[in-house]
Amino acid sequence: MSGDDIWSEDEEIDPEEAQEYLRQVQESDGFDVDYFHNSYARIKPCQLNDEYGYTHDMELYGRLGLHCYNLQKGTNLKLIDIHKYNTELFFGYYITLEAVDTYTNSPCTFQTCVREGKTWEHGYFMVQTEISRLKVPKGPRTTSIGPQRRWEDEVIDDFYKSEMPNWLTKEELAAANDKGQYYELQESDLLGNEWLHLYAEFALSLNWRGYAMKNSILRRFLPLKIKKVIVQTRESGEESPHLKLKANNAIFYMSFKGNSDHPSGKPEPDVEYQAIVRKTMDGKPGHIRLEVQSWAGLESQPT
Repeated sequence: MSGDDIWSEDEEIDPEEAQEYLRQVQESDGFDVDYFHNSYARIKPCQLNDEYGYTHDMELYGRLGLHCYNLQKGTNLKLIDIHKYNTELFFGYYITLEAVDTYTNSPCTFQTCVREGKTWEHGYFMVQTEISRLKVPKGPRTTSIGPQRRWEDEVIDDFYKSEMPNWLTKEELAAANDKGQYYELQESDLLGNEWLHLYAEFALSLNWRGYAMKNSILRRFLPLKIKKVIVQTRESGEESPHLKLKANNAIFYMSFKGNSDHPSGKPEPDVEYQAIVRKTMDGKPGHIRLEVQSWAGLESQPT
């Protein structure tokens, strides 16, 4: 972020303060920035004042960054706590968190930049990471991180760029199985890939996006009970179908239930949620994108 286009011509600007803001952004990549009152300060720190210190949405975003890093680095980082986060205009979040690698029991400080897109007119939600990394010390940068953050959509198969697919019919699934694109997860797959709960929690959150106390109350539903998952991908995995779970680009058809009553506190029927989650990666370090469509009950399935 640089240049004279970051502030309004009508606003009185303190040049020294503006330069200090730019220095902090550039030397921390947006993760360590003080609060500046002027409109040029597009990145601002947030207070952690939720019951848990941070909202459930922010927890999901932090876990998504860890998930991306684990996929690319072969680690198994798990969230312990979120230290702080900054917000940026147009739904951007710079999250600093504490994690532990359960393979080595090694703690670490982690940084992820997440951007969301609310495409309600198309009936689904998009969230993507631009940075997913172990914490980098602050200081002057020899190169700009800007090019690394930009997504290269042109390298992603067009199959994963169209409108979100409909829920699978039995006939479609039977026909598609002949092409080897689908794999229905077994119980061992569900137990061995905990990140599937992350995908389901994004779907649950989407279902309750209009609920006033969504972020804190949704935790009452957890842990979710995943009933069924079918993964579809054009990537290889015919010899070992379960490897389709590791595909960079894949579509997940999921059904799950909450582990509690309605968030209003009233008992609810045994509602089963369904979700379609499309995962894409452009091959750049720290990049993963989820597009999520979800609904509750068979009767409300979109057509």
